[in-house]
Amino acid sequence: MRIGYLTYGLDRAPAGIGRYALELLRAMAAHSSHEFVLLTTERSDPHGLWQQFEHYPLPACRRLPALLTLGNVLLHTAARRYRLDVIHDSNGIAPFLGLAGQVRCGLVLYDAFAYTVPQQHNLLDNLRYRVHLPWAARRADVIFTLSRHAHHDLVRYLALPPERIRIVPGAVSAAFRPIPDGAERQAVLARYGIEPPYVLAVGGLSGRKNIARLLQAYAALQPHYPDLWLVIVGKPQWRTAAIMQTYEALRERARMLFVGYAADADLPALYSAAQLFVFPSLYEGFGLPPLEAMACGTPIITSNVSSLPEVVGDAALLVDPYNLAALTAAMQQVLDDAALAQRLRERGLARARLFTWGQAARTVLESYEQCM
Repeated sequence: MRIGYLTYGLDRAPAGIGRYALELLRAMAAHSSHEFVLLTTERSDPHGLWQQFEHYPLPACRRLPALLTLGNVLLHTAARRYRLDVIHDSNGIAPFLGLAGQVRCGLVLYDAFAYTVPQQHNLLDNLRYRVHLPWAARRADVIFTLSRHAHHDLVRYLALPPERIRIVPGAVSAAFRPIPDGAERQAVLARYGIEPPYVLAVGGLSGRKNIARLLQAYAALQPHYPDLWLVIVGKPQWRTAAIMQTYEALRERARMLFVGYAADADLPALYSAAQLFVFPSLYEGFGLPPLEAMACGTPIITSNVSSLPEVVGDAALLVDPYNLAALTAAMQQVLDDAALAQRLRERGLARARLFTWGQAARTVLESYEQCM
């Protein structure tokens, strides 16, 4: 097959969706003899993909509104011009209108956040999910999502037949592993101005990530651990006012450090050096940071809602993300109980090995082969 692989935003700092798109593409190419043709919206190629794969630009589609509209004509033209059998969209944004019968179409839908927590997201995303996405999903030949919980939500809110949705969990690359204390780890910490010991949170800064409540839980604990820092890694996204207001109210009496975006190459050291990783998100279609933390041997506390229990299994403490007292108590429990922390490390390492990009790639490719 000639598989058109739609890329979007990969010339910007990649977060969870960008990392999923990159790793899945590489794994699909490594596990098959199919031809991959990149349909690119980016101005540059920081990941070296253009040297590895045939690629063609989608002019003027760098911004999402243009891709959602003009992109429909350009994808139609690309499918014919480049003799594509399949168009795969790892961002869940392809229009797909007018492509029925011409080429097989697949898209990845990571979650249903616009239906479950719409107040935590911007207007464009909410409109995209409620107006554009139902049309695109019904015209796709196959839909991929990352968890049973996301599968359930997509069936419920988009009224899709369950059999049209395949579950393809995320994974982590071999780079996510425990980094021992030494020169490599110390160099990364120095680069970001981080002083151990610290509790770590990783993820884009938005209301859905529940960072404001994490700040409150840490501030309640900090007097008992005067040397302990809270380090938050991630770039601002949307609905950050409550986070900043909480930070300003607490900054005089707690050690809190926002380091912004961290390069993928630095994340394993940041996870490995942390006393504890906390991910109290209100909703996730999968949740890649907890899997990364497990692969690095970091004890984890995460939410008992949405897909997160599926990801971590018995390798984390689960808490109600709306319960501040429960979150505070769980953090104290792991910090005080070395035996518990060690059990979580061991279980996390074992759990992370269950998720592989090779299996994800095989599931996607098998789905397209069946469509053809």
